[in-house]
Amino acid sequence: MKIAAIISFLSAISFLEVSMAAELILSKEGKAQASILLDSSPTKSAQLAAYELQWHLKEITGADFPIVRDESQAQGIVISLGETSLTRKRGLINISFQSQEYLIQFLPKVLILMGRDKKDQGEVVYDFRQNVYAYQTWPGLWDERGTMFAVYDFLRDFCGVRWFNPTELGMVIPKKPTLVVKGTRMRRKPFFRYRYVPPSPEVYDAYTALWPAKSEGFATYESAAYPALHQQFTNVHQYNMAKRNIIMLFFHRNKNGGEKYMANHSLYNYYHRFWEKNPDRPEIFVEKKPDWFAQGYQGLPPQLCYTHPEVIAQVVQDARDYFDGKGLHPFSLKPIADRNEAWGENNFCVEPMDNSLFCRCARCQELIGQGKEKMAVFSTGEHSDYFFWFVNQVAKEVEKTHPDKWISTLAYMTHTYPHKKFNLEPNVAVHFCFASNRMPYARQEYENELKALTAWMKSGGKRPYFLWLYYCFPVEIANNGKFHCFPGYFSQVIGQQFRLFRKLKIQGMFHCGYGQEVEAYLTFRLMDNPDLRVNSLLDEYFRLYYGKAAAPMKKFYLEIEKIYCDPANYPEKPAHQNAQIAWGKLGTSERMAYLKQLVEQAKMLAESPIEKKRIALFELATWKYMETGSQTFQVRMKAPIPEIKAIRVSPAAGDPASIDWTAACSLSEPWYDRGTDRPAARKFSGKICHDGEYLYLELVDPCLTSQLRVSPSVSCYDDWELFVATDRSLPYRQYLIGPTGLVVALSHGEINWQKNVPLEPHNVRVISDTKESDRWVTRLSIPLKTLLPRPLSPGDTFYLNIVRVSGPAFTGTGSIGIDSWVSFCTVHDVDRLAKIHLER
Repeated sequence: MKIAAIISFLSAISFLEVSMAAELILSKEGKAQASILLDSSPTKSAQLAAYELQWHLKEITGADFPIVRDESQAQGIVISLGETSLTRKRGLINISFQSQEYLIQFLPKVLILMGRDKKDQGEVVYDFRQNVYAYQTWPGLWDERGTMFAVYDFLRDFCGVRWFNPTELGMVIPKKPTLVVKGTRMRRKPFFRYRYVPPSPEVYDAYTALWPAKSEGFATYESAAYPALHQQFTNVHQYNMAKRNIIMLFFHRNKNGGEKYMANHSLYNYYHRFWEKNPDRPEIFVEKKPDWFAQGYQGLPPQLCYTHPEVIAQVVQDARDYFDGKGLHPFSLKPIADRNEAWGENNFCVEPMDNSLFCRCARCQELIGQGKEKMAVFSTGEHSDYFFWFVNQVAKEVEKTHPDKWISTLAYMTHTYPHKKFNLEPNVAVHFCFASNRMPYARQEYENELKALTAWMKSGGKRPYFLWLYYCFPVEIANNGKFHCFPGYFSQVIGQQFRLFRKLKIQGMFHCGYGQEVEAYLTFRLMDNPDLRVNSLLDEYFRLYYGKAAAPMKKFYLEIEKIYCDPANYPEKPAHQNAQIAWGKLGTSERMAYLKQLVEQAKMLAESPIEKKRIALFELATWKYMETGSQTFQVRMKAPIPEIKAIRVSPAAGDPASIDWTAACSLSEPWYDRGTDRPAARKFSGKICHDGEYLYLELVDPCLTSQLRVSPSVSCYDDWELFVATDRSLPYRQYLIGPTGLVVALSHGEINWQKNVPLEPHNVRVISDTKESDRWVTRLSIPLKTLLPRPLSPGDTFYLNIVRVSGPAFTGTGSIGIDSWVSFCTVHDVDRLAKIHLER
């Protein structure tokens, strides 16, 4: 009690000193008037904070500020960083701060910048241009870094520094040879304790960009964004490591990280442990347990059996091993050295595979049958009672041995809504997946997810709630479809969302995708303080970053935001962009002409060299991307679309083997790569005919059949996918055929505009021939009366495209391949379907 009383007394003295605080002159005419004080054995956080403060003050004033580790050596004003002899005299010590808390305190001739730091006192290397591995000596994103937070707030709020992006043009540092600062006392911590923008640092720019990472457009932009770095580091590895330092500093300056509470699809490692050996890590295989996996599917099971007692027991043991410092990393499959490399220090995730193809055994079906009515949206509660029952079984057992730890799970897809049949265990943390958070124009999806989020808040319990936010759209959709999207600017919606998150006491968030630049800056600031006003932040961004060109650049942003967020600019029941929506409805020729005028105005108004460079970089990053997207769309709309007559052959009763394929009509060649007019790498071929009752197709892929992958849901690879419609718009149907002849049929837009509605029975007959080592031949028939919602007869017309979705084994890029019969037409594109006439 005596020690506490002394600390309280000394703290009271420091409060009295506040009223006596005067302005501090840190530099005068380019001469330092202050010293930076560290403890004799400072934390890594304090060391890096000192280097950062010293560097920024040099940039601001031109003065050299000494860093000392002995109070007696400090000259002039003392800027005390972290716990020092000076702070201890005032009762301010490291452990007196809460997690992530920090203090800025102005006193006569003293400035205190300190906070809760991890007690790691290893030596920090700062100059990454001399040592590209300097970042390895810095604090991690999940370490306590309170002193660093204090320094960054001081530089921003009292010195006028801004970190808008990590490029060589991204910092705003005012030039003040005489630097005078004035303040009182501020003690706080970030509002959200978990703030995670996840990519490895050297790919952050690609993560936030419009251009695809490996495109020529991105390479041109990236070279212009880091010219000095490219000049110094010509070796690719050295360059990447140097850039990692830059992005890590950018993350620290924007307080990325905090307390880790990661959640993601956690159970994929069971395939390598209990289904088949992973050739890269064969030693982790235990034994094959087929009854542990979802029953009722061909090929690789899509899920585990979540009612199997042994599965529950194994997941419980995995959680206990994790918290006890044993077990495997869920993704790398290596022993866990640091829990912050996985789910977090106090958190273990339990989340199924990324699909809704759950087990068909009697136990599981009994629970699934208690689920909710299917909804015409992505996020439902159809499987909530089923999956959260499993989470509960794990959580109950783990609580017995680790009562201070958490089991995390997602509220996602068909288990987005809360359970209703039972209470969720109190040691379960829920991460709500706000999948449409960047799709405010899709009102049904958006409002449904707000409703689901509110339902969780009303479901009871004091559990922590976190978020998955999907800033990846619309760019991810565009990259997968190989078109350029119309930018998804949504600043006002971001402001609305963060006010809601604050009200609901959400505790943190993971970002699936991040950007673009303005959205990234706003979100970093609001994750720290959701009380900030978006309009003020926008004014600050454009005024400080673009200077004289601020007005037209802000108009450009707001115009795109207005277009993107307005539901009136989309088809009825909109979902994600495609090329037609992006440039036929959003970025129309008239709108692009107006936006170009604003870009030209900005170029004329820019005065200083840095303003001109920033406008030029914007042109490379954004405007060139948009112009290319618009121009490609114009070419796309002028490209020819196949028109085929399907000849009538002798009746075959739906048997593809009975067709004389030499008489069938050939589908035109070449086929095309991923929604473009570039010829596909492989020489696909096809034939089509009908017999008055059935449509027949022969599809040939000259591939190595040993590399074909069988998926229990057929998609996402390897398969053929047929898209058929009565015209070039919704509704349409999709038929997916896998290498074993497995078929999935789906309708899109037929019933209340719902998508992905299973068609059963599908009535498709398939003969899939993979006997030859170098060709996969698929022959199939579909009754004309059930091919589409209305029966077809000889003489009728319908619309078709055929897509071959290939696995990574065929692409060599690690991603899937998409090749299509019709140019500029990929999966779910219906505005360019080929016209098929059924011969009478």
